[in-house]
Amino acid sequence: DYGLNVSYASFVSNWDAATESQQIENSINEGFDIILVNPVSSTGLDPIIEKAQEAGIIYINADCEYTSPDVNVLNVCTDQYYLGYTTSIYAGEVLGEGAKVVMIAAQEGNVANTQRQQGFEDGAAEAGLEIVGGQYNHDWDPVKSQQQATEILNSGLEFDGVLISQCAENALAAFDAAGVDYPKFMGFGDTGEWIQRMYELNKDEKKMDFMVLSNPPGVGASALNFGLNMILGKELKDDVYDVPEIHSIYLESKVCWTYDDIEDPEFIEAAETMEPGDALTYWLTIDEVAEQFFK
Repeated sequence: DYGLNVSYASFVSNWDAATESQQIENSINEGFDIILVNPVSSTGLDPIIEKAQEAGIIYINADCEYTSPDVNVLNVCTDQYYLGYTTSIYAGEVLGEGAKVVMIAAQEGNVANTQRQQGFEDGAAEAGLEIVGGQYNHDWDPVKSQQQATEILNSGLEFDGVLISQCAENALAAFDAAGVDYPKFMGFGDTGEWIQRMYELNKDEKKMDFMVLSNPPGVGASALNFGLNMILGKELKDDVYDVPEIHSIYLESKVCWTYDDIEDPEFIEAAETMEPGDALTYWLTIDEVAEQFFK
């Protein structure tokens, strides 16, 4: 529709920084016009970013933030802090001040997890929640998420709710396997399976409050549409950055569902139509990106 003949290639580094660097190097040599990177590390890629830019390539970080201030690079990110903070604040409303919560974070050292975890912690402090237990990380691995929840249950730790950075449906499976009562609250999750479980669990009576938030991977499509607007010769607005020193733009979650939405037609439709492995996400079109962020 815009006169662009777009071809697309995708490479997966499996969280390995060296592999990712080599993939970027190869992409520069292949002569791509746009390179979108979900950075494994928040620093350390300055030379390769500069090499791409010297070759005339538009370089954009999508989802995870690249925090080096020494390169002129665009970060198009999910507002990770918002995800954690919103979940904790709602958990406080459900559980009440002084309640005990377990927190299962994602991947230690990943900037998205760091920002999200800070949101969890700040929200919990504001809501008067006590985070108990050790440091738990599931590394966005469904199997490990269930293992971590099983470890927590086997420890005998007493808690009222679970703050979790996705993979919530897998942690819930540990409660099913152990045959124990569900916590009063668990969140957040974003998959079809999580939405289906919450609907089926609570549709007749309230058994566990929950949080559903929309999240990646749609931010990658939004980031691509930033790049396409740049290809079309458009310039970003002067005041567009949420963090100007590292050129970061944060895209907020658009969907938030809790037990209060159990009869919401959109929630029910998602529960009935999404596949278990689907993610609740969204992206901005080329025109939406142009209107909101470009001159």
